[in-house]
Amino acid sequence: MTIEHLSILPLLLIAVLPVPLSWIDIREHRLPNRCTYSALLFTVGCLSVATLLTKQWQNLAAAISAGAFTLLVGYLLARAGAIGMGDIKLLTSMHAALAWQHLMLPLISLSAGLLIATVYGLAGMLVGKFKPSSLIPLGPFLLIGFLGTSVLPVRAVIEAAWS
Repeated sequence: MTIEHLSILPLLLIAVLPVPLSWIDIREHRLPNRCTYSALLFTVGCLSVATLLTKQWQNLAAAISAGAFTLLVGYLLARAGAIGMGDIKLLTSMHAALAWQHLMLPLISLSAGLLIATVYGLAGMLVGKFKPSSLIPLGPFLLIGFLGTSVLPVRAVIEAAWS
């Protein structure tokens, strides 16, 4: 394993979470702390070690900034009842892991996930499955956006390792 691989480990960990987290979120409308906190701690640990070894302090600053911004804005949205704290904790680790790779990736990931959730919600309202006041689990859609976005840095590291 090379140093570059350390920075993609959080991406890979979060990539294995969609199935269990989506299943729980769909059934219970919650994301369990044991998963969201574990992902966050693992992300911070891996990115800190990668930064110490590579001296890419700007990447760590980007990751911390993206995570802190996500947590702050998310907390305010959760207080207003617009989103759950489980979604915020998951987004914080996802955005930190993505921002270490490139600062635009969290925005792309979030936009993709919210777009897919919006289309799902609108389609559900059109067929009569949902009402405008219905709650849909957001976690699966955020994870889909993350998975689509995280392919880019993982692929770049793998290509670099093989060349």
